Formats: sequence, structure tokens, C-alpha cells
Amino acid sequence: MADSKQSIFSDSYSKYGGAKQKRKDARVKLDVPCTVELVKTKSGPVTGHLSDLGTGGLAFQTTAIFYEGDQVKIQFSLNQNPLEILGTVHRTAGKTTSVIFKPLAASEHKVVQEFIHKHYFDPKVKK
Repeated sequence: MADSKQSIFSDSYSKYGGAKQKRKDARVKLDVPCTVELVKTKSGPVTGHLSDLGTGGLAFQTTAIFYEGDQVKIQFSLNQNPLEILGTVHRTAGKTTSVIFKPLAASEHKVVQEFIHKHYFDPKVKK
């Protein structure tokens, strides 16, 4: 009989559970360079790093200040697939900003979903 306390995921992955998991979509921790800019402004993009990604949103870290409700455009690459995603700032905490995506195009959703799936289930990925 299987041990009910064992996870099918490698111990090297962070798991979100209980009260901490507030999202309905799967997400992964990562460190991917990105650029972020406010929509409808003339200010240029700032650089940062994605720290968390799911099919419903992401979190990035930067020294720039963003406010709840800001409309942002985030550019980054996953597996050599460049993405440009629009979203709304949901919350900020220190250098971390959380963004909820505007509805993703089918092609963008597929790239993000495949990245998450590969991150958890591909036996070739180092765990």
C-alpha cells in the first residue's frame, strides 16, 4: 500500500498546500529574466526576474515600484518561446509583484502549460 504522506513530486520542488495555496491553477517556482512595463505610459521597461508562474498569473521581482491595479506588459522566454503577456498587478510585497493575466491567447496558454507540465512530469528534467 502506498504511503499517503509521500508526494509524487520530487522533494526539490516547492509545494504549496493548505492555506497557502489560494490558486486553482498549477504553478511553479522559477528564475527567468523578464522585462515589465506599464501599459499606456511612456515610461520604458524595467528588468526583473520571474519567480513564480502559473496559467493564471505570475510573480516577478524587481526594484521598480508597481501598484495594485496597474496594467502591465511582461516579456520573457520559456524554452526559447518568447512571450508577451498582459496582466493586472494584484499585489506587491517588498520587491515581489504578483500579476493576474488578462485572458491568454491559446498559443501563450499552451507554452505556459507545457512548461509547467514538463517541470513536474518530464523524467529528463533534473530534479
